[in-house]
Amino acid sequence: MVLRLLKIPKSTYFNWVHYTESQRQREDTILKALLREIWQNNYKAYGAPRLRLALADLNLHHGTNRVRRLMREAGIYSVMTRRFNKPTTTVDYRQRPNLIRHLPEANAWSMDITYLKLSNGQWVYLASVFRFTNA
Repeated sequence: MVLRLLKIPKSTYFNWVHYTESQRQREDTILKALLREIWQNNYKAYGAPRLRLALADLNLHHGTNRVRRLMREAGIYSVMTRRFNKPTTTVDYRQRPNLIRHLPEANAWSMDITYLKLSNGQWVYLASVFRFTNA
C-alpha cells in the first residue's frame, strides 16, 4: 500500500531489503584503509604511482587508475608538488666587446631569444631581430 502511494516499484524495495555488498566493494573498503595507512606512514607524500608500488610490495597488484579512484574516494592526496625549474641558458665564455659602437656608418643586425610562460604552464620562445644604424 505504501509503495503504491509513493509510486515505488516492489522490486526496488526488495532489492533494497536484500542488498549485499559485492566482492569488489568489500575489496575497495579494505584497500582504502590500507592505502590510508601506507600514505600516513610515508609522510602523506605518496601519490597513486607510489602507492600502487607499495601495494605491489605487499603482493597486491592493482592498477594505478583504481588506486587513484580509491584515493579520491578516501580523500587521500600527496602533499608533494612538482618542483619548478625555470629554463636557463649558460654561456661558457665572457661577454664579447661591442665592435660596431664607434663606427660612423655601420649597419648592424641584432637578435635575441627569450622565454615566455603561458597561462597553461607551457613555455614558448620569442625571437626578436633589430636593425641598428649609426647615422
